[in-house]
Amino acid sequence: MADVDANRAAQRDIYGEPLGAIVDRCRATLGLTQGRVAALLGISAPMLSQVMSGQRIKIGNPAAVERLRAMVEATDAVAAGRLAGADAIARIEAAGGPGELLTGATTRRTSAREIAEQVQSLFRRVASASDYLSAAGRIEDAHPEIAELLRVYGAGRTDDAVAHLAGPVTAP
Repeated sequence: MADVDANRAAQRDIYGEPLGAIVDRCRATLGLTQGRVAALLGISAPMLSQVMSGQRIKIGNPAAVERLRAMVEATDAVAAGRLAGADAIARIEAAGGPGELLTGATTRRTSAREIAEQVQSLFRRVASASDYLSAAGRIEDAHPEIAELLRVYGAGRTDDAVAHLAGPVTAP
């Protein structure tokens, strides 16, 4: 128990308060599960549990720490009524860079271009560009956002896919 108390004191020095309190406040305000918080931060659920309970002192991944900072800021903005919950989640997802890939035992940052190329590669393994354009034309009136996805990732240029990744996404 002494180690946990010492770890929580260390967390207070590093983060301003114990991580369990920080994450619980964010979860409650944003309506998230602990697993969703871990996913947003880009760390495993067991790792999040360990830092929340004081078994570990800090989050070692700088990108995850940046997303935690963004989560706290977004939580405060939601609590003050300056930001909608969905917008807060989008801010958190965007913080700390475009994303990360786990490669063996290491983590490396992935550029927006690499992500766009991976998504386009997946689309292009399934069907041809002309198939996606045809499908997009058929659903354009009823589902324009889905039609755009088909065009951009199934038949578009990589530069267009990168721009699409960076642009705002509107949820229904």
